[in-house]
Amino acid sequence: MRMNNMILAAFISSSSRSARGFLTSQSKRGVSPFTNAATRLLSSTVEPITSTSPGTRGTPSTSFDDGTSPFEITTPIYYVNDKPHIGHAYTSLACDVIARYMRLSGRDVYFLSGTDEHGQKVETTAKAKGMEPQDFCDEVSQSFRDLLKLLNISNDEFIRTTQSHHKEAVQHFWKQLVDKGAIYLGSYEGWYSVRDECYYNESELVDGKAPTGADVEWVKKEDSYFFKLSDYEDRLLEFYEAHPDFIAPESRLNEVVSFVK
Repeated sequence: MRMNNMILAAFISSSSRSARGFLTSQSKRGVSPFTNAATRLLSSTVEPITSTSPGTRGTPSTSFDDGTSPFEITTPIYYVNDKPHIGHAYTSLACDVIARYMRLSGRDVYFLSGTDEHGQKVETTAKAKGMEPQDFCDEVSQSFRDLLKLLNISNDEFIRTTQSHHKEAVQHFWKQLVDKGAIYLGSYEGWYSVRDECYYNESELVDGKAPTGADVEWVKKEDSYFFKLSDYEDRLLEFYEAHPDFIAPESRLNEVVSFVK
């Protein structure tokens, strides 16, 4: 079964009545191949996944996973500059399928989702709506919780980056990096896109804009902290060579190796 249909099957078998109704109505309209698949899947009964199958323990091992240890998986920690869309539903369902499969295989699973609540985009969007940034984050973050509930996603925890325990964890991690000399204060300047949260070289601009079409502005030299990747270059390259399947998809291996070099 193709991944799209596999995820759709999990959606139909585990999600709420309203979600099933939405897919049914959309498939009748012939909106897209994705929703048309619902017609075929809804015509048969799909039993929900609720317990571990007898005799099933573990998953096939790889060079970096023994197939039996506790398994952690996370959705993207979704950015809150706007409400969720079909892409957020897709990635949540994909992770849910994997988490459920791992549980069925007898593995101890920790499944995380959440919202990333920082950045100029959030501040700008909140201002445009006449809201305080935190109030705006509260509203949009709740819409992501509602999405997970609608799809019956089986995440164990939902984290918000504005929560105090997250801030404390980040501060602890930052201190560890400082103590190890792994970060340093430098400076940076260039063409910056607030929407993309990315710097671009002059040669990358297209008609004065980012390759994505986003507006850019010149940012003069400003203090920035950098990670000393060069201190870990040899160890990382040795690890990639010993575990070539650690990076997926395989087509990205050379790109990652080149970046580390």
